[in-house]
Amino acid sequence: MSTTVSKREDRNYALDLLRFIAAFAVVIFHYTYRGYMADNLNPVSYPWLGSICKYGYLGVHLFFVISGYVVLMSAMGKTVWQFFFSRFTRLYPAFWVACTLTFLAIRFLGPVADSPFRTHLMDASLTQYIVNMTMLQQFFGFRDLDGVYWTLTVEISFYFLISLLIAYKLVDYMQWILMGWLFYSLLAGSTPAPSVFSFAFFPQFAPLFIGGMLLYLRKIGFTQRWKLHILLLVALGLALRNGIAASVGLGVAFHDQFSPVIVGSIIVAIFAVLLLITDGYITLKRFNALGTLGALTYPVYLLHHNIGYIFYQRLHTISNKYVLLVGLTIASFIAAYLVHVLVEKRYARALGQQVDAFLKKFTPASSKA
Repeated sequence: MSTTVSKREDRNYALDLLRFIAAFAVVIFHYTYRGYMADNLNPVSYPWLGSICKYGYLGVHLFFVISGYVVLMSAMGKTVWQFFFSRFTRLYPAFWVACTLTFLAIRFLGPVADSPFRTHLMDASLTQYIVNMTMLQQFFGFRDLDGVYWTLTVEISFYFLISLLIAYKLVDYMQWILMGWLFYSLLAGSTPAPSVFSFAFFPQFAPLFIGGMLLYLRKIGFTQRWKLHILLLVALGLALRNGIAASVGLGVAFHDQFSPVIVGSIIVAIFAVLLLITDGYITLKRFNALGTLGALTYPVYLLHHNIGYIFYQRLHTISNKYVLLVGLTIASFIAAYLVHVLVEKRYARALGQQVDAFLKKFTPASSKA
């Protein structure tokens, strides 16, 4: 059947709320748990709070499911170049600013050579910074400048796969492609050996992206629902297998225990809530203020990690730890708001509009996917 969508439905701000929840969960996970538990990034511990917020890392899983849904939706009806430049203008302007601020913070405010907080995660050479500005550092064998950038490598790999679907006009065969991708994820296991295939198809996280894509295909009536339901259950099953296995690995890294029941319940809840939203049972179309919250999630994700830890290291002796937690969390979102208003709205959107106008003028209509 044809998958071209003639008119995009009104925006459901429930997805923006979910993005905000995911970003907030990740920030709190880093500040209350991850930084103290490994790599000596944060000198402040939050024993009771951390025991709860340690599951906030699953906010990344929520991001990946949403990305599968939204990116496939945005790719429909676009040429490869239109899709590429829409992603470029969405990701890079805020990233360049965040990457530069992180580099400067590490170089001028970060721990010095003999500091107890000095780790390889707080090193930032000029070469590393320049390569990171491409957002392709892992493809070139360079370390991420900030601890959260690893997810961008996964996202870019996903975008590349979507661009292949558009370029080779394979969208109408989507269910078979997703079936094959799920089968590969099943065979690869929850901890696949490093290889070109595991790097390109990221089987640990693929079921999350595939779950989001299937939810979108279900939304537009791509094929018979029972077929999509079977694939969706397989994606959920693999997401549970991989998620629980990853929690065991985190337990080893942090010398702690993660409840497989809690991890599994959160992953099921992510799929269930997205299903309710796509079916229209949860709709927040009138709450357009949530759009702003959703817009802050990308810059706050980029800005909070290394910079936040540097301020923890410098301020922990002169400030109450809970005041520090609240203050740095609020400061991260304020900084994200400034990046959104001063960079994304002012430059990214204008750049996107110019690129879109250029492509519409010079791209033949017959080349559209």
